Amino acid sequence: MKKIILSVATLLIGFSTIVQAQEKTGVGIMNFTYVQGAASAQNVNSIQETVTNAFVKTKRFNIVDRSKMDAITSEKELQKTEAFMDGAAIAQGASLGASSLISGHVISASAEAMKADDGKGNVTVTYKAKLAISLKVIDVATGQVISSETIEPKSGNSLLGMIGMGASTPEAAISKAISGIQEKIDLFVSTNFPQSFSIAEIQEKGSKGDATKILIAGGSEFGLKKGDKLKVVEIVEMEVNGKKIRRKKEIGELKITKVEDENFSICSVNVGGIDINSKFEAKANLQIITKS
Repeated sequence: MKKIILSVATLLIGFSTIVQAQEKTGVGIMNFTYVQGAASAQNVNSIQETVTNAFVKTKRFNIVDRSKMDAITSEKELQKTEAFMDGAAIAQGASLGASSLISGHVISASAEAMKADDGKGNVTVTYKAKLAISLKVIDVATGQVISSETIEPKSGNSLLGMIGMGASTPEAAISKAISGIQEKIDLFVSTNFPQSFSIAEIQEKGSKGDATKILIAGGSEFGLKKGDKLKVVEIVEMEVNGKKIRRKKEIGELKITKVEDENFSICSVNVGGIDINSKFEAKANLQIITKS
């Protein structure tokens, strides 16, 4: 009877670990700021929606309802102080279930006309956009900005008013420029919020005891797909200058060969099969992290 109870308890602990590994991250996206004349409210709203969609489409975040974030922003405007952002806004973000806040500032979202004369009196007017945004990730637990990046279109995409490929209106130019930064925004999300999963089991081993096929606790629910490459890291706690620091030491690489369902995927081991197996059997703190 004791053995049965122990087995059930072990299964429950294992299931709990898998569920925890797949919990979605709560993210609150603050209303983006801008300077009058450098951008319009409509374009700023479009940029914020683009950033929001970059989080939503990954299927692994709980995005705080925008109306609730609006309430925080409105209160911030009433306070007219950065201290509120550092204090009360952070506290409210935490109360809404966000572990991170995304702060955005549109530096510029404008378009200028470019005129070209074909020498016969025919003047063609097209537009090129100037777009730049600043994104910050704020850790709700500490109130600290843990990442900051300025995003602009690639040089080839910023000259949207070039003859033959220019936009016919200012709004069209800005819209194209926003589309041109989508890839960089996606990279911002994947870099600052890498997915993390647990090894559910090692399904196959090679003749040398190296792991060759692994089942991970992550599936379609988090946007994983066949062919995705993942890295295996060991979380090691080190003491440096009297301070404890967690180090993520990469020990291997996996490739998803089959997404079983929303919760599990099967992976082949590309690199580090021996280390992965030995660390897993030793119950080391291993994490599977998506590669940017």
